[in-house]
Amino acid sequence: MSDWTGRTIGGYQIADEIGRGGMAIVFRAYQPQLERWVAIKIMHTEVDSDEFLARFRREAKAIAALRHPNVLTIYDYGEEGGIAYIVMEYVPGGSLKANLTDQPMDWPDAATLVIPVGRALAYAHSQGVVHRDVKPANILLARPEWPLLADFGLIKLLDRQRAITRPGTSLGTPTYFSPEQAVGSEIDHRSDIYGLALVLYRLVTGRLPFDTQSPIEAMLSRLHDEPTPPRQFCPQVSPRLESVIMRALSHDPDDRHLDMEALVADLSRLPGATGRAVMRSSQGAPGGTTARLDDAAARESAGPHLIVMGTGARISLSDEEELLIGRVDPHTTLAPDVDLGEHGGGMAGVSRSHARLLRYPEGWVLEDLNSTNGTFVNHAQLTPGQPVRIRDGDVVRCGQLLLEFHEE
Repeated sequence: MSDWTGRTIGGYQIADEIGRGGMAIVFRAYQPQLERWVAIKIMHTEVDSDEFLARFRREAKAIAALRHPNVLTIYDYGEEGGIAYIVMEYVPGGSLKANLTDQPMDWPDAATLVIPVGRALAYAHSQGVVHRDVKPANILLARPEWPLLADFGLIKLLDRQRAITRPGTSLGTPTYFSPEQAVGSEIDHRSDIYGLALVLYRLVTGRLPFDTQSPIEAMLSRLHDEPTPPRQFCPQVSPRLESVIMRALSHDPDDRHLDMEALVADLSRLPGATGRAVMRSSQGAPGGTTARLDDAAARESAGPHLIVMGTGARISLSDEEELLIGRVDPHTTLAPDVDLGEHGGGMAGVSRSHARLLRYPEGWVLEDLNSTNGTFVNHAQLTPGQPVRIRDGDVVRCGQLLLEFHEE
């Protein structure tokens, strides 16, 4: 199982191992047809049961149906020679876990990571999917301020009466278990609330709330002990933030927030919750500098622009009547007017010449340029060569990259 380097499965050329877990190993691989790098999760061959394969297939179908700027994109699923695999977008930035230190993170920086993940979880819950294993290792960083929630391998579909995982069976990572997971009870979306609160606690204090020596001890401790308030470890944590975290870490799921949207709403109301948004320079030239702006400065910036959903990055649009949207092609001198490569466009499936914005006296129109992965406006796919009118607040999707359009 571990000797996959240099082999090919499903047409994907495996390069090297980038991660492993209890049920699969993840490899970096190359897809020649689309000339892109991907990540492939291959199931352990020693796990050869119908139950496990059913869970694996369910994972692929459930995640592939999710469309959110902070959920890792699933490209493909297959079985070959008795081996099951899932093909996902490759994120070279690695995981949040790999980027953690023992030092507390300022709340605005933590908010930039946790709130988008919370929104992704709220969306997943609305689709009947519970993650069950929210932890830093499952939060990938497309960029330092753009988190992607990954590995729904331990999900349970809420609207199914017959679940693969039954009461009395524990799945997940002990360090980030909810109390109900620790005892093998039936779980729901409130376990994800607990898991996200643990991640937030870890970010703003540099540690976890239970003083234990092993993940198993931590799991047992949360069954009997109350979590240490974060301000005891880091006085810089505000009382309001501490109150939100402690509620989400309640031992009884009924005492936590009603749902993930309620937790995100509480966090979003805290001062500093908007993070430290990155905005491109007004020239928008390749290689240009970026500036960090506060909310007041951002509001004062006028003119048509796009907001990259998931990061808050602002892309100012020039006064030209026609703007090419795409990515820089290293083999030509052509540079798009709106370069989405700087915003993760390569991994999101944005074509070199993806779409075109046209400015008319009566407003803006958008046209798809036969892009590989399509252009969408408010979830409706555009027909290449047929421009459509777009208005302030419309959501534009190029490949898997979501943008919010603003006329002023």
